[in-house]
Amino acid sequence: MKFDRLKYARRMPMRSCVRLLLHWLPVWLLCCAVVLPAGAQNSKAVRAMKAQRAEIQKQIEASEKLLRTTKKDVASQLSNLALLDAQILEKQKYIKRLKEDNDSLNRSINQLQRQIKQLNEELTACKANYRRAMTFVSRTKLKQSRWMFVFMAKDFRDLYRRVRYVSQYSKYQRAQGEVIQQKELAVRKKKEQLVSAKREKEQLLNEGRKQQEGLEKKKDERQKMVETLNKKQRSIAGVISKNKKKYQDLNVRIERLIQEEIAAAERRRKEEERKRREAEERRRKAESSRKSSGTSKSASKSSASKKSSSSSSSVKFEEADDTDFKLSNDFRENRGRLPVPISGAYAITSRYGTYNVPGLRGVRLENKGINLTGHRGAEARSIFTGEVVTVANFGGSYTVIVRHGNYYSVYNNLASVSVRRGQRVKTAQHLGRVATDATGNCVLHFQLRYKTSTLNPQSWLK
Repeated sequence: MKFDRLKYARRMPMRSCVRLLLHWLPVWLLCCAVVLPAGAQNSKAVRAMKAQRAEIQKQIEASEKLLRTTKKDVASQLSNLALLDAQILEKQKYIKRLKEDNDSLNRSINQLQRQIKQLNEELTACKANYRRAMTFVSRTKLKQSRWMFVFMAKDFRDLYRRVRYVSQYSKYQRAQGEVIQQKELAVRKKKEQLVSAKREKEQLLNEGRKQQEGLEKKKDERQKMVETLNKKQRSIAGVISKNKKKYQDLNVRIERLIQEEIAAAERRRKEEERKRREAEERRRKAESSRKSSGTSKSASKSSASKKSSSSSSSVKFEEADDTDFKLSNDFRENRGRLPVPISGAYAITSRYGTYNVPGLRGVRLENKGINLTGHRGAEARSIFTGEVVTVANFGGSYTVIVRHGNYYSVYNNLASVSVRRGQRVKTAQHLGRVATDATGNCVLHFQLRYKTSTLNPQSWLK
C-alpha cells in the first residue's frame, strides 16, 4: 500500500503538470495574440484629414483677402463676383471634406467599439482561464508539492525534465498575469481613442454648421451682387466685349508664336537630318575608297576617325530627338500633379472653356486657359522643366511661353520677366512678376497647349 501511494506521488505530479501545460498552452497562446492596434493608423488618418481641411481653409481665407468691395465700377464688380464664385466653390469643397471626414470618423468609432468588445471578451476569457488554473493548482496542491515533485525524480534525466516542467509552468503563470495586464491596458487605450474620436466628431459637426452658415452668407452676398450687376447690362456687355477682343488678339498671337516655334523646330530637325545624311554619305565614300584602293594605315586611321566623328554626330541628333520625346512623356505622366503656375495664395476666377455666368442675363464667357487671381507681388512660375521659347510684350504686359517637348505652357500678364529666350528652366522656377490690376490684385492668364491645340489646365494641375 505504501509503495502504491509512493508510486502515485511520484507520477501524479508529472501527469498533472503535463496535463496542465498541454491543456492551457493553446489558451495562453491565444491570449498572447496581440490585436493590431489601430490607434496609430487612426491618429495618422486624423492628421491627414486635418491637413487637407487646413489647406482648403487656407485657400478660403486667401480668397477673402483678395476680395475687394470698395470699387463700384462694373469691371471690379465682375471681378468680385468671380472671387465670390471661387469662395463658394471652396466652401462647398470644405463642407464636402468635412462630411467625408465625419463619415471616416464614424467608421473609426464603430471599429473602435468592435475592438473594445473583442478585447473585453478576450480579457474575460483570460481572467476565467487564470482563475481555473489557480483553482487547479490549489486543488492538486501543486504549489506546495513542487519541490517534492522535483526531488522525487528517479534519475538525473528525470530530474532535468521535472525542473524544466516546473520552470515552464512558472513562466506560464507569470505570462498569464502579464497578458491580463496587457489586455486591460489595451482596453483603456481603445476607450481613450473612442472618447477622442467622439470629441473630434463633435468638433467636425460644429465646424460643418459654421461653414454652412458662412456658405449661405456668401450665397446671399453673391445674389445681391448679381442683382446689382443685372441693372448694368449695357456696361457689362461693354466690359465683356472689351475683354473678349483682348483675349482674341492674345490667342491669335500665341498661336502664331507657337506655330513659328514648331516650324523652326521642324527646320532644325530637317537641317540636322541633312547634316547627318551628308556625314553618313561621306563615311560610306571613305569606307568604299579604303576598301578599293587598299590605303595605308594612316589613311585607314583617318577614315576611322571620320567614321567615329560621323557616328558621334548621328548619336548626338538621336539623343536630341530622344530628349524631346522623353520630356513630352514625362510631362504627360505628371498630369494632375503639376504645380500651380502662380506663387502664394490664389483663386481661379475664370475657368477653361465657354460658359454662362450663373445669375447674369446673357453673359457668356470664353477662355482658352484659366485666370488665377493672387496677391500683389505674386510670381509666375514654370509648371515643369522646359525651355523658354518666347518672351514677348503684348499691350504693355509680357508673355512667356515655355516648351516641354510637344507641350507648351503660356504665362500672360506679367509686369516683368526674369528669364530669357532659349533659357532652360526647372519646375516651379520663377519666370516673372504678375502685373497688378486696378483692384490691387494680380491676375495671371495661363494656357496649356499640345502643339497648337488648347488643353484644360485644371485637369493637369494638382
